[in-house]
Amino acid sequence: MPRAVNDDVVVTRARWTAGAVAVASLVVACSNAPPAVTSGSPAISGSLAASPTPSPLFTLTPGLFGHLPAASPATLKTTLEISCVGDVGDTDPVAVVTIRGRTGEFLRDYADSASPRNFCSFGPGIVVNEILDPHHVVIESPIPAVVQLPSGPTFELGIHGKLVAVAPDLSQLLWVSRANPPTLHDTWDAGDVLIQPYPPFGKACMDADTASRYGAFSRDGRYGYALWDQGATTPTYLNVVGNRVAVFALPPPAAGWGALGGPRMAVWSPIKEQLYYEQQGNLWTWTPAGGSSRLKSGVKWIDPAISPDGKRIAYAVRGANGLSIVHLMDAGSGADQGTVSSDGRKRPFFLTNDLIWLKGDERGCTVNQRSTFVYDLRDQTETQSSLDHVWATWPSTSALGG
Repeated sequence: MPRAVNDDVVVTRARWTAGAVAVASLVVACSNAPPAVTSGSPAISGSLAASPTPSPLFTLTPGLFGHLPAASPATLKTTLEISCVGDVGDTDPVAVVTIRGRTGEFLRDYADSASPRNFCSFGPGIVVNEILDPHHVVIESPIPAVVQLPSGPTFELGIHGKLVAVAPDLSQLLWVSRANPPTLHDTWDAGDVLIQPYPPFGKACMDADTASRYGAFSRDGRYGYALWDQGATTPTYLNVVGNRVAVFALPPPAAGWGALGGPRMAVWSPIKEQLYYEQQGNLWTWTPAGGSSRLKSGVKWIDPAISPDGKRIAYAVRGANGLSIVHLMDAGSGADQGTVSSDGRKRPFFLTNDLIWLKGDERGCTVNQRSTFVYDLRDQTETQSSLDHVWATWPSTSALGG
């Protein structure tokens, strides 16, 4: 998804391109021999008076990470600083965010939406691109790995290319090789399946209206999609896997997709095995039992996101005046439920069922506005947000990150 590194240039991020609370510094080491324990880092919240306490350095623990393939040998020889405060509930809504005026990324808990709190912080150079559940996140930098929170081990993933998605049940992952041609793989600890060869990689900077994540698994981990969209000059593919085999594919026709383009901006329902995507200016869904079917005609959506309860879809549309506006749709019927906020908003993320984070409009490879907002569906009000960016949410889903 597009990431504004300095609010001047949009580049791809996930697309390759309780009681007395103590602070535990999770220092993640992927080498076989962990270095000595170091003390914790400062608390995330300045209001917490508890002193930091050290936590051990964890080595690779395969038994805790299902059937994910392990890196051999591990490549990370330095430590990563990840600090967590207390704990969160297994069903708490959480989001990976960056906060205005602060360094690094944060995993923020929205169980109390009126007073959200930062659960974990990730230091400079650590990029979190996926939330598997409130206690497991995927990082893609400096190495692809799964980290267990608040003080659990890390697991460096054994792939030789670019990570697409990790199954929440830790049964498998999708990745694309850097070979010629690039090829989609479904890999686990005891096997690897080649799913789809792709055309060469496209340009590094993608149009902000079309760039989305490369793939994701359904929340139960049984099905995963990969979306190969490298820009207007490169053919677009949508591939779905289930039980580690290909179950659905939309490759480009011999004559190409044409001006309206191929499949794009895909997003899973957070409550069932249903994939939504746009193709040729129409919205489609795919389910294992029913296959693909058209949900709504004449909608070219941008940045779709689905509420945690799976009932609403928020998405942006580029208007005739050149500005984008965020719409709401019933996720079951496709019925329009009006718009939120005003013109010049996009990148919606559901923080909760009632709160939608929004970003000022952006087009092409440049950012046109720096402002961010939170829209409350309960009273239809919009307020300024302290968050510079939302990168991923859970259990809500998004075409940009989840």
